[in-house]
Amino acid sequence: MPHLDDALLLELIDLTFDHACGRPLRDLLDVERALPALDAVTEPERAARWQRRLIIPLRERLLARAAKSEVLLGRWLPDDITASLRERLGRPRPIPQKWVDEVVANERVREAVRAMLSEALTSFVQKASSALSENKAAGAGGLRGAFGWGAKAAGSLIGTIGDEVQQRLQERVRDYVDIAVGNVQARIAERLRSDDTAKAIGKRRLALFEKALKTPEAEAAKGAAKTKWEDVDARGPRVVAHNLARPEVREAIRAELEAILAEVGGDTLGAALDDLGIREIARESVRAAALPGLRDLARTEAFEAWWARAVAAPAA
Repeated sequence: MPHLDDALLLELIDLTFDHACGRPLRDLLDVERALPALDAVTEPERAARWQRRLIIPLRERLLARAAKSEVLLGRWLPDDITASLRERLGRPRPIPQKWVDEVVANERVREAVRAMLSEALTSFVQKASSALSENKAAGAGGLRGAFGWGAKAAGSLIGTIGDEVQQRLQERVRDYVDIAVGNVQARIAERLRSDDTAKAIGKRRLALFEKALKTPEAEAAKGAAKTKWEDVDARGPRVVAHNLARPEVREAIRAELEAILAEVGGDTLGAALDDLGIREIARESVRAAALPGLRDLARTEAFEAWWARAVAAPAA
């Protein structure tokens, strides 16, 4: 067997790499095998094992690093994007009409308005009744205090109405509330649709954005630490596997892979690496990763036996 030095092995690596770069991407991705591969990778116990080995330690390192950082979150955005977001978030933001209609028509809102009006009017009638009772014994002074009426004659006149007026007022409360509820809901809708509300929402969004920009990473890490990650970690693999088993999700994945291949499947791997600007980086990475292994492989008895069979075989 001839001696395979590093120069020859690197030449072999480059030949293999260049050959792969000349193949269309559609030859490198088999849609029919993609879903079984996803099934295998996302099997809950297997996914949980890799989650414990990689994802959880990664998250913990990131949070620990952020917990010591006083860098503001605003540093994560370039100045021009920050300015663009400020302008966009500060614009008036009308509430969608559908949301307004749903809120106003909501039975819970209607009952809340009804209860508020009924309570207010019932309280008013009770106070008026109390004042009328006091008028019987002490003149109109108490009633003037309740209603703020300054005319002495008016107090004396109402003071003669008595319990009958109280009963009739209470009977009218329910009828008035039924009518008023619709009016109040209409006013709520009008207020929600108003320009003032849209402007207030824009100001509030901008204020929240400005607060986020000035938040240190350490404070954000404290908020993230409050998440019950043990629950997320325990349920995550099962949720992924559950959804991957749904026929509509599988069909969507298949359709997206086919759409991707329809767009770039005719491109070669080399063209894709060139477009991404990483062909030479990929080549050097393959060289660095493959050379030590090939060097060791070429020194094994199994490789020597294979080489002997290869050179002994007649040419096709």
